[in-house]
Amino acid sequence: MSTSFIKSYDDAMKTLLFAKWQSKLEFGDALEIPDKINKSVIQMHKDVALRTISEKRGYDSLEFMNFYRVGVSPSWERQRTPLARKGLIVPMANGLPRRVKAQPIDIRYNAWFWTKDLDKAYQIIEDYIMWQHETPTLEIVYNDLYTLQPWLHFGEVIDESTVPNEYNKGRYFVYRMPIKLDAWVLKSDDDIGIINKIQMTLYDKDYVTDYSSIIVEDSSQDVELEQKLKMEEILMYGISAVDLIDNTITIPDDRSDDFEVGETIFIEESTSNDGSYTIFSISIVDDDTEIKLIEDLVDETVDGDIKKVEV
Repeated sequence: MSTSFIKSYDDAMKTLLFAKWQSKLEFGDALEIPDKINKSVIQMHKDVALRTISEKRGYDSLEFMNFYRVGVSPSWERQRTPLARKGLIVPMANGLPRRVKAQPIDIRYNAWFWTKDLDKAYQIIEDYIMWQHETPTLEIVYNDLYTLQPWLHFGEVIDESTVPNEYNKGRYFVYRMPIKLDAWVLKSDDDIGIINKIQMTLYDKDYVTDYSSIIVEDSSQDVELEQKLKMEEILMYGISAVDLIDNTITIPDDRSDDFEVGETIFIEESTSNDGSYTIFSISIVDDDTEIKLIEDLVDETVDGDIKKVEV
């Protein structure tokens, strides 16, 4: 049975919270008590956490943590990163590399800790504040295939101790700590596993007079100028193979009609092959497009994109 990426993040967060504060909150050793994590850190909202932890342990205890996932949303800030745009290269069972789609998402959690010891509560708050100066990441190996290392972000610690219950339940302290993950969802289906081609359209308002088919999002755009927008197409192709001996690069599928011998192309986002190149020859090999270059390639690392500009 497969597990969703979000469920994997939830499980990792539970283990992370246990490992971070098991000594201060006296959770015990998870190796000695296999289910200690589940009885010390629960995924439950604060309003029902106390009753839930009592049912799990069989007794009341105010030395535990609970957390709750409060939101999952696309991360627009990371949509333009190389990983989001190009995907991730992972080894498959047959030993060949495969590029999979990587969608950036933000996962937001609230974590609460419960204790009767105020000094202990302050120590945990200090640990939380200093966490961002350590290595605030998770490391998750999903299905023995994908290694994920999302960054953690922190916010304001809020005192949510229930003062009115002090006389009937005893005095205890409850603090809420927000944690946000820079997470990723990966997809490797055949139809979207490889990013073959990215096409963009750029506009320069100094030239084209007919802009009726162009949607301009900026409300300050001067639509009264006689010469408006120049349309320029940028075609981008993901590189799937590099051969230093034959001085060739390969892109998926038959794209031979998109290139011409003698044309100048550009390689970007590669390890060491960035620059302009002249096409010497174009051939189809195993249904993919192999392009031989005049200028020498210097690195056999399979990464980067071919970019060509059509005016």
